[in-house]
Amino acid sequence: MARTPTKPPTPPARNLLCFIDRMDMSGIGGWAVDFAAPRASLHLRVLIDGVITDMLICDLHRDDAHLVSQENSRIGFRYEIPERYRDGLRHELTLATLDGTPVPMTSRNGGQLAALSICLAKPVRIDGLVDGMVDGLIQGWALRVDEHAGTRLGGSRILVTMEGQPVAELLADQYRADVAESLDCEAACGFIFSPPPELRRKRRNVFRFLVLPERHELQGSPLEIIYPEEGARERIEALIARTDELFAFAYRMRRDLQASLPRERYLLADYPRWAAVSLPLAASRAVARYGALPASQPRVSLICPVYRPAIGDFIAMIDSVKKQSYGNWELLLVDDASNDPALTTAMRDLAKADPRIKCLAQKRNGGIARASNAAIAKAKGQFIAFLDHDDLLEPAALEIMLRAQNATGAKLLYSDEDKAERAGTLCEPHFKPNFNHRFLLEVNYICHFVMVEAQTLRQTGGLDTKLDGAQDHDLLLRLCETLTTDDIHHVPEILYHWRKTATSTSAAGALAKPKAAAAGAACVAAHLARRGLPALVESRNNLTCYEVRWQIPAKTRKAAGVSILIPFRDHIDMTLECVEALRRHTKDVTFEIILLDNWSTSAESGAFTAQQANLPNTKIIRIAEPFNFSRLNNIGARAAQHDYLLFLNNDVIVHDPLWLRHMLDECLADPCVGAVGAKLLYPDETVQHAGVVLGVGGVADHAFRGIPGTAPGYMMHALAAQEISAVTGACMLVRKNAFLATGGFDEQELSIAFNDIDLCVKLRQAGWKIIFTPDAVAEHRESISRGDDFNEAKIARFMLENEVMRQRYPEILPNDPYYNPHFSREGGVYRELRILPASEKN
Repeated sequence: MARTPTKPPTPPARNLLCFIDRMDMSGIGGWAVDFAAPRASLHLRVLIDGVITDMLICDLHRDDAHLVSQENSRIGFRYEIPERYRDGLRHELTLATLDGTPVPMTSRNGGQLAALSICLAKPVRIDGLVDGMVDGLIQGWALRVDEHAGTRLGGSRILVTMEGQPVAELLADQYRADVAESLDCEAACGFIFSPPPELRRKRRNVFRFLVLPERHELQGSPLEIIYPEEGARERIEALIARTDELFAFAYRMRRDLQASLPRERYLLADYPRWAAVSLPLAASRAVARYGALPASQPRVSLICPVYRPAIGDFIAMIDSVKKQSYGNWELLLVDDASNDPALTTAMRDLAKADPRIKCLAQKRNGGIARASNAAIAKAKGQFIAFLDHDDLLEPAALEIMLRAQNATGAKLLYSDEDKAERAGTLCEPHFKPNFNHRFLLEVNYICHFVMVEAQTLRQTGGLDTKLDGAQDHDLLLRLCETLTTDDIHHVPEILYHWRKTATSTSAAGALAKPKAAAAGAACVAAHLARRGLPALVESRNNLTCYEVRWQIPAKTRKAAGVSILIPFRDHIDMTLECVEALRRHTKDVTFEIILLDNWSTSAESGAFTAQQANLPNTKIIRIAEPFNFSRLNNIGARAAQHDYLLFLNNDVIVHDPLWLRHMLDECLADPCVGAVGAKLLYPDETVQHAGVVLGVGGVADHAFRGIPGTAPGYMMHALAAQEISAVTGACMLVRKNAFLATGGFDEQELSIAFNDIDLCVKLRQAGWKIIFTPDAVAEHRESISRGDDFNEAKIARFMLENEVMRQRYPEILPNDPYYNPHFSREGGVYRELRILPASEKN
């Protein structure tokens, strides 16, 4: 029989009064009293613009207190307005008790106030620029420069006007690394404006961009934008629909027309605007995706170690739990010897107001793992979830997690997450892949929000007190040792807001907690040792991202030989440089080179092939046929003598002696790995390939093309080894038996493009894993040997092969399990977001 969730008792009516008798350029002062408990000093929430900023204790002596209370003279307070609100704009300050009861205010002006308006300013100047139209959106940046304080801060409000009338108000808080690097300023200073549809219908718009409250007009304003006429818009839409059938000119036509057709877009930098639209739809999407809640209405125990949080953030965390749409929860707060009387009072009062909140106290500070274990021991729920003392849950977080658990039977579930600024703005979303053990070895990408079956958690043994800073990473790895992949489920919704503070990893990156990197490396090494996979594990650049170097016995590696297959047609200088680099730099691996001469006719080719054929461990196969990449490599694979095949373009140049060893070791460490891809860099050392994402741009696209070769990419994806859906055939290691069993490359319908993607999909369908390793790095001088694959003569062939893939894999391509469904499949990889409708099941 279903249990009725415990409901908090109705609080008694309060008789509260607050008087403001001082307000200046730094803050406010006054007194406050609860006439139902006049001897106690009130503890009040301070909210500015509706966001909890602090807790106020009314315990200052007031000579005039006897006019209000004969029992307590310590009813006064003084509150300094935080620096970030001294921006010359109007803000509303309100007060409330710890349980959220609003406190009415009065002042010398008479009358009762629900909110106190404040407007504090300091002398600054404005720097900024309207960049213009970028990717269909108007972009720019603005900074408030305080020369006296030495600060250059974003966050300004931007008024957009047209014909003297306001049309939008923006917040300049988007991430602009280019501005920060150039001006040595805060990066959160950019803004993006997408003109609303009613304005786009006009042929010509002239927008002005004014910084408030000064109405300072930014450089580059006014900005004139000209849109297609209504008739032209209709024709464009018709042409876009038609281009999928017209192969000869479809590729370029569709791209150009789509760029000219205005539409609502959400770049990753525009996350707050996306979140405002998408997050409220999450609960409805969960109903469509997962179905009903469990009939048993299981209790969820939320574990929350507490150690000296900012009191306002702590109260906001409590509020986010109390607002859960699912009511059968308990919140176990463990005070880890904070020795903070105000915090103790707040915890006691909040627990008294809601019996679902339970307080535990540690006699001495033992760290987050010990405090968490104390709460786990007291937890009564069938599921246990973890919550930090200043973070926030989405209102439907528990409901969505339980719907997912009921539908999948998973014992470990995790969601997507983002970060919350001090003012409450959401930023830096972490849209995660489905479960990815290889990625988890290098990065604790799971992090928040995690819910575990209580019985499974207790059997695993709780958190390791010796690994504070990486205790959650260690727990996840130990859970993976007992759970199957089917027992672990990713909930693709933002359910957790990680608070950014000066000392948290969320605000300053892994370098903010240097011990965490060492603890993380230790827990990964221990996990691999328990699984019989010895490896050296080291932090990458002192980050909580780790390089796993497999310790494969030298005899095992030498016995596992590699046949390197290189197709070429003329371009002898390039091909010679390629093979000489292989021989000069490749160490610790037994290999042969098979050169696939596809009808070379140059004068140099004969001498080159004769010379190469006389070298040891080298074969020349001449194939006098029209170019067919798939057929060339299939012929080479049948002639290969070793157990592993390395498909390599003749414009790939290696420099690192261990490049092939890194790739081969991934296969030797895991017998389920069928293919491994390398990181390829352009000659200017920017990324050409760091894995492939399915479905982007129709079939697939390379991840992180154009970023610096050493950059981490989105959430470390360009820096960490991981399982992915596909890698490029320009430098791909494949098990020979897996290659032959899946039929090799498709010679009939995919002779030129997408044959590598097709092979990877077939390998995954057969149960093999595809791994990208960033530690095997090579230079790729893309398409030098064959030319640009997208010239006019080849577009028809490309579009035909594009359509072959779309028809062959209609369900697989749009649903890459390692690429979050909230990312758009248009406009590049890890760049743009989309709004999934309430009925979305993916």
